[in-house]
Amino acid sequence: MINGLKEMPDYCRGRFPGISVLALLFFLLLGVAPEAVAQDPPKRELRAAWLTTVWGLDWPGVKIPAGGNPSTVELQKQQLVRILDSMKITGMNALFFQVRPECDAFYPSSYEPWSAHLSAARGVDPGWDPLAFAVAESHKRGMELHAWLNPYRFESVAGKYAGQPGDYRQSHPEWVLTYTGGGSILDPGNPGVRTLIAGIVREIITNYDVDGIVFDDYFYAYEGTSSTLDQYAQERWRPAGMDLGDWRRDNVNRMVAGVFQAIKEVKPWVTFGVSPFGIWTTDSQVAASRGLELPRGITGMDAYKSIYCDPVAWLAEGTVDYISPQIYWPTTSTNQDFDILSPWWSGVVNRFGRHLYVSHSLSGLDPSDYPPPAALKAAFLNGNTTGRGGLSMMEYYSLVSREAEVAGYDPSEFGLQVARNRLSDLNGAPGSVFFRSTMFFTKGIMNYFRTHEYRWAALPPVKSWNSLTPLPLPQGIRLEGNRLVWDPAGENLRYAVYAVPTEVAGQAGNFSTGRYLVGISYTPSIDLADYPKLLSGHQYAVSALDRNGNASPVGLTGASQGENQPVELISPAEGARVYTNATFSWSSIPDAELYILEVAADPQFSEVRYRREISAVGFPLSLMGLREDTLYYWRVHTRMAGTPDTVTPGRFFRLVSLPRPVVLYPQNEATGVEVRPVVAWKPMEEGYTFRIQISGSPGFTTLVYEKKDLSGTSFPLPAGALSSYGVYYLRMQGVRGDTATLWSETVKFSTLRIPPQVPRILSPGNGTTVIGPGVTLTTGWDERAGGFTFQWSSSSSFPWNNVKQQTVSAPDTVLTLPGLGEGTWYARVRATYSSGLYTDWSPAISFTFVYTASAGWSGTPLSLRVSTPAAGVPAVIRFALPARSRIHLRLKDIAGREVALLEQGMRPAGEHTVVWQGGALSPGIYMVVLETEWGRKVVKMVRP
Repeated sequence: MINGLKEMPDYCRGRFPGISVLALLFFLLLGVAPEAVAQDPPKRELRAAWLTTVWGLDWPGVKIPAGGNPSTVELQKQQLVRILDSMKITGMNALFFQVRPECDAFYPSSYEPWSAHLSAARGVDPGWDPLAFAVAESHKRGMELHAWLNPYRFESVAGKYAGQPGDYRQSHPEWVLTYTGGGSILDPGNPGVRTLIAGIVREIITNYDVDGIVFDDYFYAYEGTSSTLDQYAQERWRPAGMDLGDWRRDNVNRMVAGVFQAIKEVKPWVTFGVSPFGIWTTDSQVAASRGLELPRGITGMDAYKSIYCDPVAWLAEGTVDYISPQIYWPTTSTNQDFDILSPWWSGVVNRFGRHLYVSHSLSGLDPSDYPPPAALKAAFLNGNTTGRGGLSMMEYYSLVSREAEVAGYDPSEFGLQVARNRLSDLNGAPGSVFFRSTMFFTKGIMNYFRTHEYRWAALPPVKSWNSLTPLPLPQGIRLEGNRLVWDPAGENLRYAVYAVPTEVAGQAGNFSTGRYLVGISYTPSIDLADYPKLLSGHQYAVSALDRNGNASPVGLTGASQGENQPVELISPAEGARVYTNATFSWSSIPDAELYILEVAADPQFSEVRYRREISAVGFPLSLMGLREDTLYYWRVHTRMAGTPDTVTPGRFFRLVSLPRPVVLYPQNEATGVEVRPVVAWKPMEEGYTFRIQISGSPGFTTLVYEKKDLSGTSFPLPAGALSSYGVYYLRMQGVRGDTATLWSETVKFSTLRIPPQVPRILSPGNGTTVIGPGVTLTTGWDERAGGFTFQWSSSSSFPWNNVKQQTVSAPDTVLTLPGLGEGTWYARVRATYSSGLYTDWSPAISFTFVYTASAGWSGTPLSLRVSTPAAGVPAVIRFALPARSRIHLRLKDIAGREVALLEQGMRPAGEHTVVWQGGALSPGIYMVVLETEWGRKVVKMVRP
């Protein structure tokens, strides 16, 4: 585990149960652990930064004066180059370049004027094309460029562009919404605005070789939009009876879909993403309508209702290639915890088969003294710890502004965030986007990232849902002076370049990671002058990359073409009916670099539904987001260095819905259910056993009762499982061998409303003397009670400032009083039932306590030991108690959720052994928790 990285919570229940943890465990078992666990950077990862041009926050530091000025143009270019160099040093492979901050342009546009953030005034030609320059310079460094547009923002201050070029109040007053807070936007409800935005994007991708288009989170304004502000559009285009919020969200959804369609019509390989607010919604009903659960403990602005932003709709409709939610909170945040939000978004994105590139804010970054890595090329070392001297004015004021903020984050905080993204990733496509690009000038951050998270280069992830044309191996790879060159492999390609030390050349796995990746080139050559150590003693390799990120096998220098062979497909078998928890598997090929798994809707594989590069010989179907009750075809490519891929013939299978138990009693919403009901369910196929869980909450975050390995069609709940006046949630799961069904539909029911009787203390007897290491209070059992609350005091009146209290849960009826001093004491008890209800107090008893270490004190320290269970082998749990104690022995997952209650009740002093069969316990990491009156012990248990 990475130091400081908390265990990953599991928020992927409901329609995608346990997916994050299950995926992590599968990867661990196959030896292809997510990179945050293996602590090696992934080969595929988007690493980007937002370059903000509005108000010159990042760039430009100076504006072009009226009439133009060549020296100012050159200064702007130098500033931009320096930002790009800092990003390259830090390990970035993509730039998000803001080209339309306020209905303006950082390029010659036929729609809108030159930006006032670039030149002295709006509409003034700067005498050069920043977007063309940024694209060329980014590609020169092997970095993608995504053109960043603010789709709706017109003026940050209303009226600031009145009478100037591009004043939409003059040309299209019906398009402009002006807010009381002072800003103005283009009306998302006006179809003309949607046409404008799609046309602007179409012009950019037609005229420039951009790799992507990205929008930020500026939709309807954050300050709130009154119900009448967009009255003009409502009267003309809002359907009768349609909810206003739904209509506004639909307006944004239509704009996103229109832009996506325009891109696919012109250059389908151009990536389209949107960066929404980090919290989708706080409304559980909205989430439930999409089959989702909200992340636990998250509070904050509801972007779904405030700015009418619905990224889940874009994902469901397939109108974005990725989303980049702005999770601008640290891993230490309480109500907006990064460690909760990142895995939650990952589960959502995986469900719809798209990519997640989390946006981080570097605004709170403090300078640090991380040294440069030894591998950092000498040409960049002097720029790694830049102080204020030598900074441009833009960089200087950016630094001053940053240091004035109340913050205090070491770079390692962002290392933890990157690690969390990698650990949460389910698609083989992790990514981080940092706001803002000039924050990389902060002392120490470049060194930190290059030493830790980004010490290896990375290729951008593959957009596997786009088409794939097989790519040839690059040929003619040769060193000409300081340049490595090769023959062009086709049109519209990039190239991944590797340099492998001669002593390990020829070994399998050299190209399955980024260890020997030098970088990306947009031309059939790369300059190695900045890497003098690579000019000798290395074997060079080049792979062709199409614009969707697909790679060819590597071509090699100094090696003849080898022989490749296809794998043998193992599972699923031809024509098999499989569940979503099935696993694809195939044979291993010696010297294979990796395998490419493809799943398609047709036998020709022209309609590919899933494609992924995999180092292991298996992969879980549950991560693919495939539709159930559908026929699919699958095959596997084998990839080796220096030779074309081989591919197996396709096999077909039918993905069928997992069965689930049906609970017959209690019925959903039943009332007056007895406290010891007989749970009944429909019979299932032979060989199933069943698991019952009962909770006081619909999310089953804590359990009041659990029972496994049940057979038949009914089971009487034992005394103490339920209490009167209770509201409970029950679900069941079937288990057969290593396969578990889906959970049944949750049954909500309430128990009869008859309170328990007022209890009384049975021992010690009233007026007795107790001699021993402690005093144990015992009360009588009542099946309607949910537990018992004991109070004890040295005063018979039990005053508030001289009383102690502790509750035991049913079926326990005893409590050993902790830390009791010698003397005369008074005790009483009451029964608890339902939530917050209780009986009257019992009559008080008195007793005298005389301490002695005898009478059952074993002298054995509290301890807990757990064996490691293998598949089919039970876990043996041993614990020792120093004295008689009430205990709870629980099994919890790494998110802290209770998996099973293994043992509870009173136990004598000494050694105890619990043998637990484990049932259908999934492979993974668990915690065995022992809670006693003498302390608490926690031991990790790994189920392989």
